Amino acid sequence: MRLWRIWKAMNEYCYEFCVMSKIDELIQELCPDGVEYKELGNICITLKKGTLKQGELHNNGAYPVINSGRDWYGFYSAFNNEANAFVIAARGEYAGFISYIATKFWAGGLCYPYRSIREDSILTKFIFYYLKSIERSIMDILVARGSIPAINKSDVEKIQIPIPPLPIQQEIVRILDNFTKLEAELEAELEARKKQYDYYRNKLLAFKKYE
Repeated sequence: MRLWRIWKAMNEYCYEFCVMSKIDELIQELCPDGVEYKELGNICITLKKGTLKQGELHNNGAYPVINSGRDWYGFYSAFNNEANAFVIAARGEYAGFISYIATKFWAGGLCYPYRSIREDSILTKFIFYYLKSIERSIMDILVARGSIPAINKSDVEKIQIPIPPLPIQQEIVRILDNFTKLEAELEAELEARKKQYDYYRNKLLAFKKYE
């Protein structure tokens, strides 16, 4: 069953590569001469933030809290933002790291949360995927590496974002969503195999010492 899932996933990867030709066709049809770029600050709105103390967080909270890390900071009983947003870590080890939030959430004080100003012209998730593609450059160029790494909001909002026609954005997001799903499935499968390997390695090598 697991081998079947891996085989299926790899075939879907190959299928998505073939679908790339559709992107090329759309580009030739809708924007053969290229696309306009705009600063992030001109196409996104800044979302609400609020500082929470560690003691205010609890595991059974209904809403995730995102702050300056790669993972949830914790959970809280309220949210300060709706779903469909991206967040850029502002300070600390992961300054410049970008996350997409698909659920209602609480944005802490050490991040920059954003959403597209007009979802009918540029998709929030398309902006996220583009930023994710240049995340390493953002970290290398824009993050100040002092005693506490940090990135300035003004620098973030000067990042140039391409604005292809909406059908192209939608197709790119669809393809990358599928890749993300397949990647998660493969990672889960590999993790299960690793645990199985560790179990049998330890069992096979657990010899009783001769007295």
